[in-house]
Amino acid sequence: MPSLLETALELPRLLAGQALRPIRIAMRGPAPRPKNQRELADLVDISLKHQIRAGYTHRFITLMFVTVGERVFCRRYTYGEPSWHSVFRTDPAGQVKLDKTVVNIEARVPRDLDELVPDVDQAYADALKKRGASYMLAGATEPRAQESTMEVRLAEPPASTP
Repeated sequence: MPSLLETALELPRLLAGQALRPIRIAMRGPAPRPKNQRELADLVDISLKHQIRAGYTHRFITLMFVTVGERVFCRRYTYGEPSWHSVFRTDPAGQVKLDKTVVNIEARVPRDLDELVPDVDQAYADALKKRGASYMLAGATEPRAQESTMEVRLAEPPASTP
């Protein structure tokens, strides 16, 4: 857990990043839709804003995605129900919005979750440090966050996407 001094030193970078992010996103056009899982992971890595929705009609909510190789993961940071997480556990179909690019996905709890936890925790640590938000790491890697890990896989659009 970062000290108070470390958190204070990260604060200017975090505030500047938050203030400039909407401008940076507005200046970007939509990226090409990824054709495979590697391209999806690459798009996650370069995107400034990550959003997800269960199904095709719910609202998008902002989350942080991380990558481990070509695999993409997200975790809950609030635990009320009903939630996007509980909907995906019933039906894996949904969408992510990466800056301005909307992609159809399937989100599931990975079968190899126990083996992945250390790598996903490290990916969160790296991403939060890069954003100047290391103080959030304890919540992102606590046991209930780890248990909520979902893997996001590229999916074909359904026959009747609205």
